[in-house]
Amino acid sequence: MIQAVNLGDNAETTLTLPALQALSLPNHWVELVDPTEQELQATAEKTGIPRHFLELPQLDGEVGLRIEPDFAAVTFVIQQDITVSRQVHPIIMVFNKSFLISISKKEDKSVLDVVKQRMSKIKIDPPSHVAYFIMDEIVSRHFIQLERLESLTAGIEEEVVEKTTQATLKRIFRLKAELINFNKTLWYERGVIFNLKTCGETCMAAKAREMFNTTHEDLTRQIDIVETYREIMSDAINVHLSAVSNKINLSIKSLTVVIFYLTIVTTLTSFPNTIATFFGISQFGTTDIIVIAVALALSIVLPFVWLWRKKWLKYNEAALTKTE
Repeated sequence: MIQAVNLGDNAETTLTLPALQALSLPNHWVELVDPTEQELQATAEKTGIPRHFLELPQLDGEVGLRIEPDFAAVTFVIQQDITVSRQVHPIIMVFNKSFLISISKKEDKSVLDVVKQRMSKIKIDPPSHVAYFIMDEIVSRHFIQLERLESLTAGIEEEVVEKTTQATLKRIFRLKAELINFNKTLWYERGVIFNLKTCGETCMAAKAREMFNTTHEDLTRQIDIVETYREIMSDAINVHLSAVSNKINLSIKSLTVVIFYLTIVTTLTSFPNTIATFFGISQFGTTDIIVIAVALALSIVLPFVWLWRKKWLKYNEAALTKTE
């Protein structure tokens, strides 16, 4: 579908291919939504923009800027719900001092609708200003993603503290991968915005370049926030590992108690040969029973006292249950 938006009065018109050829391009925004091959070819012929600048990229997350003598071509991405998937939708903006062309997907119509509301109703919006509105709106929507990330990271932190499971650990690693991709996109977008700020008069007027300062600052803050969330997820992994280590320690303590009591049983059942060997007595029957009783008592009481002082005779069941 092809629509033409008059940058003077913001009037929108749906164009057929013949109507596109008859359109006067100055002060118009040509909006292509899920364009067909014929629509792309007709737009390239009408505007003189090489067709490969108008084709949506096949790779997800591609962000770039091409500044040519007669126009500038910007490739941005519209981030979908990062907490659900890595899916992003590309959008292309090609503009010069006379007109603007945008190529996008139907799912992202809401972004462009907001841009049209931001356009002036009493004066002509330069094409570079409208391109700024589009990019600024995309960057502003990143804050929605950051709010979702905040809720998700808070929930994961609670899960790690209350109950550590393999499923939680997998969610942490998946989210860290999402954050890395999101952070990469933000860095690329900030690079594009910075280059637009410094591209000079051949690209756009100084007033339009100044408008990108706020967008550049927003991207900088967003990058810092994403880095903070990545650190939180790394800390969550460390908490998980600590919980697993504590669980192992509690299990070892429990095993120590079991071994201690098994040792008592073994001592009681084998003490005749043990005592006889210890005192060099060939026959148990001639040994004083007091000596045997004292040796047996010491072999039981001393380990018991040691374990009791270490507080290992009774492990913390509540702590063990909490980590399972």
